[in-house]
Amino acid sequence: MNKCFLKDIAQIDISSVDKKVKENEISIKLCNFTDVYNNWAITERMYNNFMNATANRSEIERYKLKKGMIAITKDSEKKEDIGMSSYIADSFDDVILGYHTALINPYIKNVDSKYLNAYLNSYIARKYFSKSASGSGQRYTLTIDIIKKLPLYLPSLDIQKKIGNLLSNIDRKIEINYQINNNLEELMKTIYQRWFIEFEFPNEEGKPYKSNGGKLYYNDKLKRKIPENWGVNELIEVADIYQPKTIPIDELKEDGKYNVYGANGIIGKYDLYNHEENEIAVCCRGAGCGKYIMTQPFSWITGNAMVIKPKLEVDLKEYIYYKLDDKDILNYVTGSAQPQITRTNIENMKIMIPDKAIINKFNSLAKETRKNIINLIKENQRLDSLKEFILPLLMNGQINVDDIEI
Repeated sequence: MNKCFLKDIAQIDISSVDKKVKENEISIKLCNFTDVYNNWAITERMYNNFMNATANRSEIERYKLKKGMIAITKDSEKKEDIGMSSYIADSFDDVILGYHTALINPYIKNVDSKYLNAYLNSYIARKYFSKSASGSGQRYTLTIDIIKKLPLYLPSLDIQKKIGNLLSNIDRKIEINYQINNNLEELMKTIYQRWFIEFEFPNEEGKPYKSNGGKLYYNDKLKRKIPENWGVNELIEVADIYQPKTIPIDELKEDGKYNVYGANGIIGKYDLYNHEENEIAVCCRGAGCGKYIMTQPFSWITGNAMVIKPKLEVDLKEYIYYKLDDKDILNYVTGSAQPQITRTNIENMKIMIPDKAIINKFNSLAKETRKNIINLIKENQRLDSLKEFILPLLMNGQINVDDIEI
């Protein structure tokens, strides 16, 4: 196994392209820090999620993403987040790499880019970058000289390709699972829209209700027509709404039994839980205003949240969750400098109470869908753990890549 430095096998450029839209510059898509940080590979599927920005011709030529390149994060608030890499799996005409990242372009034939990306994600590279990062307090960074001096261990090109392809196949499975989950969520949102906005839920004959003569009547509270026998209440009338109990951040654990949530999702574990699973948690402040439906007992770490617990005999949890879709939540967000959702606004939200039979049908679909989503999330967690486990073993030759089947 040959030892060299990153500068010996690749060109490294630190991007200076910011997120601003400037006059007299060319419109482009920007691949940002979070795109690199959150993905093993950058693919065509991500194109529509890239930020709109502008750049000059020189920047476009220098930082344009091409298949076989690798992007890494170079600045972060935490040392552990520096040097995270992502393989550029497709070439783009108008996507360039953004600020706080660096672009690595291998230029010799005996280096496989997929292997190099795997190496950059290995413990060896992660430890080197975290130890070498300069700065303290709120910002750490990697200089171009530090990136260039990363020590590399290169097995034969054949072994490199086998390791790179193996880990890419694992990541491809993870990517497919994410896409399936996104599709399942969109399916349930579509069903909610059809049943509870357009009133085309299945009637007794299994046909769309409104299209087949279903009766609607005008409701004064909603100022619109809704199906007969459906009621309307404020959310506070059908659910308990309260501030969650919290735990101190310094008591978080990596191996606790229950999830602990913050504004942007799960941030750790805890041995005990403060809330039951039949609840909905809503983050109420900041850009992350959003919601989580709980499928197991949980704890919360911030007081800037609300917990909604349906209290009727009819199970309204899934229905309320989809009622609180992002566009509905945003209707209740106030403030510009610091967006927030107030408890009063949520409590006063008008909510239809559909026929019990329709709610039960919707619950059946939603719960089965959520079960499938959770299973795929767990599978992705297992695949991530497998990737983390076998990566160093593959690098130092402790296991033979030919002996592994995925």
